[in-house]
Amino acid sequence: MKGNGCELVCAKDGHMVPVVKKDGRNFCPGSRYDGNYAAKRWAMRYVPEKAEYAVMFGMGDGQILTELAHRIPGFIMVYEPEETLYNAMMGTKCVQKLQLQKRIMIICGEDGLTEFGELVQELLNEDCLDTVLLLEYPGYIREYPQEWDEVQGIFEKYAGEADYMKGSIQRFVKPMIHNQLRNFPCMKEGVLVPRLCRHWPVRVPVVLVSAGPSLEKNIDELKDAKGRAFIFCADAALPMLLQHGIWPDLVGCTDAGKNMNCFEEPGSMDIPLLITTVSPVPLVHGSQAAKLWGDDLPFVRDILSKCDVEIPRVPSYLGVSTTLLAVALELGAEKIVLVGQDLAYSADGKSHISGRDEGIQKDEQYMAEGYYGGVVYSRPDWCAFREWMEEAAAAFPDQKIINATEGGARIRGTVQKSLRETLEEMESMDICFQNLLDSPDVRMTPFEFKRVMREFRKATGDLVRIRNMGYEETFFESDYMFMPVMRLVIHYMKSLEDSSRKARFEKSVEYVTACFEEIFEKK
Repeated sequence: MKGNGCELVCAKDGHMVPVVKKDGRNFCPGSRYDGNYAAKRWAMRYVPEKAEYAVMFGMGDGQILTELAHRIPGFIMVYEPEETLYNAMMGTKCVQKLQLQKRIMIICGEDGLTEFGELVQELLNEDCLDTVLLLEYPGYIREYPQEWDEVQGIFEKYAGEADYMKGSIQRFVKPMIHNQLRNFPCMKEGVLVPRLCRHWPVRVPVVLVSAGPSLEKNIDELKDAKGRAFIFCADAALPMLLQHGIWPDLVGCTDAGKNMNCFEEPGSMDIPLLITTVSPVPLVHGSQAAKLWGDDLPFVRDILSKCDVEIPRVPSYLGVSTTLLAVALELGAEKIVLVGQDLAYSADGKSHISGRDEGIQKDEQYMAEGYYGGVVYSRPDWCAFREWMEEAAAAFPDQKIINATEGGARIRGTVQKSLRETLEEMESMDICFQNLLDSPDVRMTPFEFKRVMREFRKATGDLVRIRNMGYEETFFESDYMFMPVMRLVIHYMKSLEDSSRKARFEKSVEYVTACFEEIFEKK
């Protein structure tokens, strides 16, 4: 239970100490004698030398935060669960000095948990997992156990995601960087999702087709969706659709390492594409069809934002299915239908539709609630995608998401309904998807593209500046994120195994510089 009041008392060394009144007793987070000495002793025990960032549960009397500011060069984020203490301490000289430092952020109360989670996610997405501390101001866990569970849960969630993705990053980071640099100029002719939104017929349903094993039993029914809805499909589902005479309106391909096997059926390269700069270069440069640019990686997003070009407001997670759903939500489609979105192994152990079975790996840690009840075997990446979709459904309650997969894992927040019943409720429509993409209003103007490419080329100069500044100045003395290319540097740092973060930084700067030199030499 939160405190019902807080008063400040003067310690023997002159600093102010908060005393929270809780149910007839007092909670005093701080020393009433020598707060500076107590903070130093605490830091000697709990703060290792390699620490560069900190997430702190509780602000207490501010003395430990002051000591952390001396010892930790990077960002310090504090979550204070007690509003009465927060309000009392904000007027003290100690906290006012702390707030003058831009790298220290103090967030308070239940309303601040969302912002806290966003900041933790951003922090842990950098290559610094082993240098970020999660700390507790002495006594807070005992007094605020529920709030501690929430804070710890947020931290562990994003730390776990970052750690899990490290394997994929190590495998795909090089093609991801190379693809971004080669594909970036192709945005000149592409369709921007935020601008397409202005012309989008929101009443037209969108059917999102993925390559889960359940797709096989619904493939014939999908033929009836043509003329009633727009059909968007994942690349792996495309061959089966074409083999059954179903011509989708849009096919998504956003994996850097995707081979071109999915585009071998006749007519595959004539279908409009949902892509990002990470998508395979042969596909982006080889297809003459219209290209819709989905939510991209931070390097591209930062450049577009600096040039005042709109970026998608619905960020997608890593995966083509989440990107398809993010686009449908962004466009404002009032009804979105999921097909083949199993996110689990089938009863007979299949991972995908026939022709693309990756084999089953049973792990009870990744069990999920089944579409028809019970439990099904899933995978870490599928669990992450499902959680993202559930969060998206909750964030857009006015847009109805129907899960017509009829198998796999249950996706909370969606309506479970058979595809046949869903299609019978749809009316015929005569809107041409291609006409929407042909409008000149959905693309960048020549002036905008010129600005964007100028910012893109600035990356080479920024890399020289970063190298000259060095590790300590870049990360701890400058606002390095104003240079979009730092996103690529950090991204590559994640893939390296050197124990020293400084060594990873220096290698990454050299690698990204070489990538840009190669691109501009070819031109």
